[in-house]
Amino acid sequence: MAKKKVVFGFNEEFYLPDSLKEKMKKDFQDAFQFSEVSSDSELDRLNDTDTFIGWPTDKMIQAMSHLRWLQLPSAGANDFVNHPLLADDVVITNASGVFGVSGAEHILALILAFARGLPVHMSQTAKHIWQPNEHSLLIEGSTVGIIGLGDIGTEAAVRLKAFGARVIGVRRHVHNKPDFIDRLYGMDQINQALGESDFVVNVLPLTAETDGLFDSDRFTRMKQDAFFINVGRGQTVDERALIHALTTGKLGGAGLDVTSEEPLPKTSELWDLPNIVITSHSLGIAPGKPERLAALIRRNLGNYRDKKPLVNRVNRKLGY
Repeated sequence: MAKKKVVFGFNEEFYLPDSLKEKMKKDFQDAFQFSEVSSDSELDRLNDTDTFIGWPTDKMIQAMSHLRWLQLPSAGANDFVNHPLLADDVVITNASGVFGVSGAEHILALILAFARGLPVHMSQTAKHIWQPNEHSLLIEGSTVGIIGLGDIGTEAAVRLKAFGARVIGVRRHVHNKPDFIDRLYGMDQINQALGESDFVVNVLPLTAETDGLFDSDRFTRMKQDAFFINVGRGQTVDERALIHALTTGKLGGAGLDVTSEEPLPKTSELWDLPNIVITSHSLGIAPGKPERLAALIRRNLGNYRDKKPLVNRVNRKLGY
C-alpha cells in the first residue's frame, strides 16, 4: 500500500524543534511519506498531499487537490471551517488542549492585575510616583462569568474556584454541570450571566453566532464597574462599543489578549486608555508548548494510520 503524504507547513509562527520533528518522522516512516514547505515558492512539494499540518495559504490549498486532513497548530479554526477553497470533505482538527494551562494562568494574571490595581501602579512607576491605590478588589467572594467552557475556560474555572470565586459558566449545552461551576447557563441566557459577573471572561471561538456578540447591548447589561477579559477572538467584540463602555465609566477596565485587527493598529484608541491591559495575543506562549503540540500531532498521526477517530475534530458547521 502506498504511503500517504504528510506535509508540515513550517514557518516563523509554527515550528517544531528538529529533535521532535525527526523523531516523529522516524516513528511513522512506515506509514507516511513526509515533506515540508515554508512558503508559496515550494508548491511543487505539495503534489499528492493527503495531510497538511500547519496553516496553509490559499495557494497551498489550491495545490493540494487530494487533501483529506488538515491539522491546525491552533485552537481556533475560524479561518478554515468555511474556507471557499477547502473541499467540504476535508477533515479539520485543531490543537485544543495544548493551551489550557497557559491560557488559564493568563486569565488569572489579567484578573489579578485589575483586582490589585496593577495598571495604576505601573503608570505610577513610570512616573516615579509613590502613591497607594485605595481601590482594590478580591477574587475571593467575587463572581466570575466565563463565557465559553472549552479547554481554556474549564482550566480557568478550576483555578478561579480555588481562589474562592463564585464561578458561573456559559456554553451551548447546559447538561452535566461540572462541580467547579456554581451555575451553568446556555448561550440564550448570556445576558443573565453578564449581569451577575464582577469579571466577564470571553473565551469564545469566532463563529457566525459569536461574531460581534459583545456589542453595546451586552456591555450595557454588565454590572457597573465590571471588568472584561477577552482571550477568545477579537472579532467577537464590537471595539467601538467596548471603548465607549470604558471611557464612560460603565466598565472598570478591560484585559485584551486579542483584538479585532492584529497587530492592533498604532492609531487605535485602545492603546491610550488608562484602564486597559493589552497582551498582544500571548496566551499560548509557555514552556513545553512544542512538546505538547508534538504529542497531539503524534497521537492523531497514530489514529489516522490505525483508522481510529481523530482527536479534536472540528465541526465545520458550528465552527469549532
